[in-house]
Formats: sequence, structure tokens, C-alpha cells
Amino acid sequence: MPNNKKPRVAWCVRSAVLMTVSLLFPSTSLHAAQSLTLLTWEEYLSEAVIERWHAETGVEIQQIFFDSGDKRDEILAKPDHQIDIALTELISSSRFGARKLLEPIEQARLPALRHVARRWRDSCGRYAVPYLWGTLGIAYRSDRIEQAPRSWADLLKPARPDEPHIVMMEDHEDILASPLILLGHSINTSDLDQLKAAFELLRSQSEAVLTYEYVITALRSQRHLDRADMALAYSGDQQVLNAVEGVHGEPWRYVVPEEGTLLWVDCLSVPSNSPNQALAYRFLDFLNRPEIAALNAEDLGVATPNASARALLPEDVRADATIYPPEAVLARSQVYEERPLEGTQTRRRIISALINAHDAR
Repeated sequence: MPNNKKPRVAWCVRSAVLMTVSLLFPSTSLHAAQSLTLLTWEEYLSEAVIERWHAETGVEIQQIFFDSGDKRDEILAKPDHQIDIALTELISSSRFGARKLLEPIEQARLPALRHVARRWRDSCGRYAVPYLWGTLGIAYRSDRIEQAPRSWADLLKPARPDEPHIVMMEDHEDILASPLILLGHSINTSDLDQLKAAFELLRSQSEAVLTYEYVITALRSQRHLDRADMALAYSGDQQVLNAVEGVHGEPWRYVVPEEGTLLWVDCLSVPSNSPNQALAYRFLDFLNRPEIAALNAEDLGVATPNASARALLPEDVRADATIYPPEAVLARSQVYEERPLEGTQTRRRIISALINAHDAR
């Protein structure tokens, strides 16, 4: 992978400034005069791609960051959110689309989408297009942990149960995936007994948890650098963590546990109240041009669903099993499916109770 860490960190600061301008002055001439506002994860769009877009179009990209699906959903539910493109997935895009808060995607307006196979397009549903995909796994400091984790039990039943050293996340979907998989259940279950068992496993782990912030957000705050050595993370996060810490030798590594994992697909949606829908479609098509999709995927260290883009990647990137897992791993992986809203609300209550109990200690 190219050593792009320092420029990406600098760009994050610049994006945060733009984000502040957007939030405080949504009707300023900057927003009116050709800019697009993206709602997305931190460090999830290549600086080089943004610069290529700006050089080609003159349009500024403003980014608003969220660190959990719940926070993203709170923003999208507001009628005056000023978002032009939002990072979503099948469950959230389907729900917001049904509420007419997202536009159905007109694929005829996205000629570059022909480079993305139907299976990936179907994985985002009617209201979104595929962006990147990957796995959920364990990030760990190889210079602090003698033996690399192999099982979800290494994260959920840690060897140092009373020593805070683990970073989890507050996303009610993804945090439950690991205990459900370890217990042998579907990640899509709505069975109350199975969800309770997953909660109990997370509760027993909580003494070893430093924080339930997304690991990149948590370590960028500098609060846990000296103690964090394991985290629930997404494929590609290890590269950003090494950039954030700046430790020689890039000690953060990533592994998919042997029991299997979540195979996630991140998507991009256009909110119905965006005043820049034509420009949003232009940007979505730009992102799916093979050379742009390849640049973005290589820079971020995340897998692209764009077949033509993948063919442009260096051989060592295409062969990297932490980015493009072998078929044996994919065969053990699960994907999210649509479920009744009540099931999602139950998950939210479970994780809220977990985090509130942890933070009250």
C-alpha cells in the first residue's frame, strides 16, 4: 500500500473546517456556489480523489462525519440537514427510502455503474449504489499482544478481563455481530433470548473496554493511545490507526476471526431534499469511473465492488487477504438482511443499556 497516511490526516483537518462552515452557515455562498456535502465516516474518501474531482469540476466537497449508524440516522431524519450524499447500507437506505427521505436511484444516470456487478448493486437496494465493501474483524497492536487473535473469544473474553484495553463501538448492528457469531447465531436474529445472550457476553467484557467510540475517532482524540491494544474494527482501519499513532513499524494489524464475520457493503444515497441532486449524480458517476474507484480503494485500503477498478490495482493489493478475503472466509461470512423495525429498536435499547452502564462506572 502507498504511504499516504500523512496527507490524509492533514486533509481530515481541512475537511473538518469545511464541515464547520457548512453546519454554521448552510446558506452561505460557499454552499450555494457549487459544493457538495457528504455525510460519511471519518477518513473514508481519498484526498487524491477529492482533489481530482475539484480540479475537474471546481466543486468543493464538504464532509460531515458520523461515528455510528444511529448518529447518521439522526441527521438524515432532520428535514433541514443540508446533506447531498449520505453513506448508507441496505437496511438504512431501504427504511429512509420507504419514508421518501431518499431518492430511488436512477441507474440510467450513472453510466459508470456498468463496471459494478449486479450482485453488488442488489446489495444496496433501490435507494443506494455500492461504494466499498469489507469485513468486520479485530484490529490489534502486534507490538503489545504476543499472540495474534484468532477467535472472537479473544476480543469478547479477553485474557486481561479487568484491565481496560479494548475499544469497541456503539453501532447497534455491528457491535452485536461479533457475540452473535461467537454464539453460533445469525447476525440478523430478532430472537430475544439470542439477543440477550449476546448482551450478556458484551456486558461481561465491559470491564476490559476503554470506550465504545469508533476506534479511529477514539484514538484520534489521543485519550487512549497508551492503553488501547485491541479493537472491534473494519478492514482497512488498521492503516488509518497506524497513521493516527505514527508509531514506527505500523504495529496495528487486522484479522478476521476463524468463526466467520460480517461481510458489509457500504452504499451511497441521495437525500430527497438535496438541492444538488444533479451534481450528486455526477459525483456518484465520477466515483465509479474505474481509475477513480481504483485510486480511492487503494488509498483507503478497502475493497472496491468495481470489477474494472480492481483490475487496475497493483497485484500486491489484489492479493492482500485483509482487503480481499479468500473464498473460505467469504463462505463463513454473513450479510445483513432487512428486518422489522421492532428488531432494530430492540438492538438499540440493548446497546444503549450496555454503554450507559459502562459509562456510569
